[in-house]
Amino acid sequence: MRRNRLWSLLLFGSTAVLILFILTDWLTTLRGPAPETAEWYWPHLIRPYTHWLKPLLATLLMGGVSVWWLWLEEHGRMVKAGLWLLAGASLLLQLALMNADSLSVRDELINRVYSNLESGFFQPAAELPNLGSSLTNYPALMPTFSSEHARTHPPGLLIANRLTMDLLARFPALAERLAYPAAATRCIDLWLLDRPTAVSAALLIWAIIPLLAAALTVFPAYWLAKELLGSTAVRLATLLVITLPSLLLFAPKAVQLYAPLSLLIFLTFYRGLQNWSWRWFFLSGLLFSLATFLSLGNLSLALLLGAYVSGAYVSGAKCQAPSHPLTPPPVHLFTCSLAFALGAATLWLIYWLGWGVPPWVIFQTGLGQHYELVTHIRRYEWWLAWNLVDVLVFAGWVVVVGFTAVLLQTIRRRPLTPVHWLAISTAVLLLVLDISGAARGEVGRLWLFFFPFLALAAADWLAETQPGWRQQAALVGLQLALTLALALAWQPVRAVAVVAQRPSIPAATPENNADILFGDALRLTGYTVRQNETALEVTLFWRGERGVLRPYTVFNHLLNAQGELVAQQDNWPVNGQWPPTCWQNGETVVDQYAISLPDDLPPGVYTLMTGWYDAADGRRLLTATGQDAIVVHQYTWE
Repeated sequence: MRRNRLWSLLLFGSTAVLILFILTDWLTTLRGPAPETAEWYWPHLIRPYTHWLKPLLATLLMGGVSVWWLWLEEHGRMVKAGLWLLAGASLLLQLALMNADSLSVRDELINRVYSNLESGFFQPAAELPNLGSSLTNYPALMPTFSSEHARTHPPGLLIANRLTMDLLARFPALAERLAYPAAATRCIDLWLLDRPTAVSAALLIWAIIPLLAAALTVFPAYWLAKELLGSTAVRLATLLVITLPSLLLFAPKAVQLYAPLSLLIFLTFYRGLQNWSWRWFFLSGLLFSLATFLSLGNLSLALLLGAYVSGAYVSGAKCQAPSHPLTPPPVHLFTCSLAFALGAATLWLIYWLGWGVPPWVIFQTGLGQHYELVTHIRRYEWWLAWNLVDVLVFAGWVVVVGFTAVLLQTIRRRPLTPVHWLAISTAVLLLVLDISGAARGEVGRLWLFFFPFLALAAADWLAETQPGWRQQAALVGLQLALTLALALAWQPVRAVAVVAQRPSIPAATPENNADILFGDALRLTGYTVRQNETALEVTLFWRGERGVLRPYTVFNHLLNAQGELVAQQDNWPVNGQWPPTCWQNGETVVDQYAISLPDDLPPGVYTLMTGWYDAADGRRLLTATGQDAIVVHQYTWE
């Protein structure tokens, strides 16, 4: 008991010191071997205190649900309800942590997916001229993509993004409803706004999918923990997985898809080992095929699986079910190995046979691009050590300590349990990846796919030394505190994208009231027109009735008695800074113009017409009476 308390104090004290270093930046080398230089590093930026409340409340909510679920372990009920509550709390926490970067979570969410530097798959997918021909020419296209991420990856993520756009294009009403959040966030971005509505709708979908994947990781984590661990460690293991800092912070990014996928791959593989079922092995291989088709980095999971089965087989260990030894007849070994291999090759074979692209061409091109963009410009000897520092920070100190302790147990403990072999296999994978130098920096994000295995193994030792639900709740609290500190002090994700800044709009009252609706969203509520010798000064008062998906242009046309155009000013409202895609429902926009009059303007009657048109095709918005422009002023020039 005294030893367990000592471990508790050490974990609390060391985690507190780590959090202090992160918040104060006293130990700058936590962020990289040479912060603030040309070498890669994590930026440090303490967020304004006004951004702290929602992340703090969401962290407390996640902690509260975790405590409740651990307390229920002693009563053995409401397991499923707890899993769903944890998934919901995880989703809320991911969104709240974004609030540290932006008070508008919606804008931050959309911009992170849209940014080529942060996501990197959405824009290249939208720019593909044709999906079929692009897949045929994919190796040649890879070096030309605007995003570095797309240049190094196989086509899986681009296919998924593009198919989402193509599917939504078949349902225009649904696409229009889904497109508003993305269009409002990117309200001055003609790259997006000039594309079909389905593209904006797909942007919202791909802002949500990674968040859901991270939240739903709780289920495969729980299922696998039940297979590998004793009953006292299952819930702790589940909580350590879903509170991994990297899983919560790198949102919404494709790497969040790989954590649950890796868990499912190992779970199906392990169940195949229990009774040497070729069906489970084939399913595991099929999931592995999907993982590698999304990212070449996931190929290294084969090393973990191979190390696990090889070590356990050589040692004569048994699976958790004692009646199923890990020493099958040769025919079963051959059949199950073949089933996994066929599953692992499935998507790559379909791609090869359907589009004529051999897998090794994708491997060669992707790895070549990775070497050009990353490997050869970062120092190997530095990252050999600092990759491990990144693991410590983004997997969490509690997890790293627990994982290390389980590894040390394998030196003397016999027989080794499945979780010990998982720890050994994960350590082999970690060391090989580190020594290979393939990844140099950013491994807190890049290696997320195997971080859940660190947490599962760590839970075995942590549950042994911290058996009470209160002690285990405290461990989860340490993980959450570390995550919160990283969200408030570092910048794991930076949405690099040009965003609209609301201009200063003067307060004014119209001299003439009006109530004219253009289209179904843009209402003219009044106007003021003043005339001098050189210009017409026009102020239009607009109100947005609902969101719009097109950045319509206001036109002010001065016509003579013959209907000929003699002067005009056309632009987005508020001096071209605030198109209606940026407006909020019910927002009043004061829109000022100064229409210069020609020096040789002849005497006569002149009419000022105002309306809206789409600059992409010239189409004008109509009023309820079918007019494409209205008269706001008429005067006689003498």
